[in-house]
Amino acid sequence: MKNEAIRRMESLKIREDVIADYKETGKIWCSDKDKITDVPEDILREINRWEAQFGNLVYHVIRGYFGYSTYECLSVSRYKEDWGYERELIDDSWVMSYSINMDRPCYTESGSIKVENKDGVLMRIN
Repeated sequence: MKNEAIRRMESLKIREDVIADYKETGKIWCSDKDKITDVPEDILREINRWEAQFGNLVYHVIRGYFGYSTYECLSVSRYKEDWGYERELIDDSWVMSYSINMDRPCYTESGSIKVENKDGVLMRIN
């Protein structure tokens, strides 16, 4: 699954240093407006819990600002048969995401989001 995550990071044109760090150490970074930052510890704990529960793999996080605070956890499905479809989504700038809603946790959900790349940093645009 890690190789698939790297493939997606490359397709999304995430900054090369972020991809290299993920390849070497598995570290997940966060796109936050126009910069790359560390993922907060509480979000990493939630990612670990979600991965353990569902078997999916998070490879990058986007900080979202839509009138409420979110962390969009970009992920690879544990089901290889889903990967072709998920790759097609990326071709149209959509990605699968576990969206953690910080203001209203009851609205935390999984689904797809549309993203845009600005100099190797991703932003959610829908």
